[in-house]
Amino acid sequence: MRNWKKKLTAAVLAAVCLTGTVTPLTVEAATTTQKILYGAAALLFISSYYTRMDDKAGMKLLDQCQQQTGVYESAEADNRVQTIYNNIRSTGAVERNYNVYVAPSEDINAFMSLGGVLCVNKGSLDAFDDDELAYVMAHEISHGEKRHSVNGVKKSVGLITALDIYLGSDASYGEYLLGNIAANYVSNAVFTKDQEKEADDLGFQYLVEAGYNPGGGAASMQVLKDKYGESSPSGIKAVLAPGNHPKTSDRINKNLKWMKAYSGGHVDVKDGWILVNGEKAFQPAASGRYTDKERTYLTAGKLDKLYHRGHVPDAVIENDTIYCGNTAVYSLSSSEDGKLYVANLNKGIAKDRGEAVESKFQIDSRREKIKEKKEKAAEADGNGVEAGAVPDAG
Repeated sequence: MRNWKKKLTAAVLAAVCLTGTVTPLTVEAATTTQKILYGAAALLFISSYYTRMDDKAGMKLLDQCQQQTGVYESAEADNRVQTIYNNIRSTGAVERNYNVYVAPSEDINAFMSLGGVLCVNKGSLDAFDDDELAYVMAHEISHGEKRHSVNGVKKSVGLITALDIYLGSDASYGEYLLGNIAANYVSNAVFTKDQEKEADDLGFQYLVEAGYNPGGGAASMQVLKDKYGESSPSGIKAVLAPGNHPKTSDRINKNLKWMKAYSGGHVDVKDGWILVNGEKAFQPAASGRYTDKERTYLTAGKLDKLYHRGHVPDAVIENDTIYCGNTAVYSLSSSEDGKLYVANLNKGIAKDRGEAVESKFQIDSRREKIKEKKEKAAEADGNGVEAGAVPDAG
């Protein structure tokens, strides 16, 4: 048995690490235990194949995605998504590079596919402001960082197909079949609810680290809820079958909890009211393109940022805008009583101006790993060793 396992391991390593292709393996009759090991080896092989594709086939997969979705030819739209992407990546916590583009669909949607391809629909650009759009893009980038697409397409292969490919005699057909499965997955990407929750969590971290409004997450989810109800879309076709996300109201509430924690517990949203240190400040009204709930989350988010920094200054009114220091917190409509809002807001601020909040985010440890990896790569390069020899810190 030991010799058999060594041969199998050697074959797997040879197929996955050296050739980069589907290498057939001829296997004689095996025991039940050996068959289980064959299955594990086959799934490992498939996983390695798609991880390699995720790393190396970005431009090919970008072309496939763009052929399926089309490309919205607008320099303004492209500049908008590229700017947001670069802001998120500049946090230092995003390890991979992504190909970002805008599709012409009017649906409010975005998706991350294999190869680090991030597609954002024109409908999303129309529906969201930059803070809201940044959260949606951060959410999708989180899928890429966690390689959720690799896990998804791997599962779509199935054990029997994996064994057929792994043990088959026609390597070129195996390559062809795996490629077709990946191409089909581009237009039918499905993540689990746990993966969606993980992407929501990490997406909030990227959002605030990039300097965007912490309320952008809750506000964007409110836009989706108003448009699609409790199940928001995912993937190109998910508007028709959007059952894989958590309930949108749950996602809003989770974002509100993160916002409160980000403020150090000083700012909260309950029943449409913005609360500062437990004091009801005001209930924002709808204005322009924003609903009342959107404005509530975004206004609370501005206060979150102030309390995150600590030592919040008093609120004042200037030209129908409420300011705290240099931060424009809220723009008043003609029907709103700005003096009352300011008085209520300052009542809460006076109770506790807050101290700077220390964030303990997952991306902090990830950032350290990325830093260590770069330092090792630089050291190896200085010693004449190829950067590719540096172990993956992800």
